[in-house]
Amino acid sequence: MELVGKRIYLRRLLDEDLAQMVIWNRDPEVQFFVDCDLPGKLEDLQQWYKTNIPDPNYRIFIIQTLDGKIIGDLELDHICWSKREAELRIRIGVKEYWDKGYGSEALQLLLNNLFITKNFNRIYLRVYRFNHRAICCYSKIGFKRTGILHRNSPDWKTIILMEILGEQYRKRNIRFAG
Repeated sequence: MELVGKRIYLRRLLDEDLAQMVIWNRDPEVQFFVDCDLPGKLEDLQQWYKTNIPDPNYRIFIIQTLDGKIIGDLELDHICWSKREAELRIRIGVKEYWDKGYGSEALQLLLNNLFITKNFNRIYLRVYRFNHRAICCYSKIGFKRTGILHRNSPDWKTIILMEILGEQYRKRNIRFAG
């Protein structure tokens, strides 16, 4: 699958993309904002790739600018094909592309495909409460808060649960369906 937008496109993750992902996986600032536990060594990430990419209930895409720069990744996990729902994670790993709408564009491309083309019912996600940039992005697209996960532990990061429903998305974005 390849989805093309105004500035970016989404495509499937390839083995040759893993070296770029390792850079993001090792960057403490990038990792601070993302609930992502991908390996920081290339050989470990290659093993992860071999194990996870064939899984029918998992998809990961590369976010690439139209001029060819890889800037992030987008993941669907726990895909339930019978219920037509999945968990979403997105990461813009190249910091100079933060706060410029690339994440919003990637999400819009993916959600149009899932809700309009594939008739999904629900996409849900987890986001750290302090990640205001991501929460703003998700809210702008139509995600709603559904809960909070927190613990009385000094190393726990409070998590906001959010979801977007296909029926609501289709009503709100019917102009994209044509």
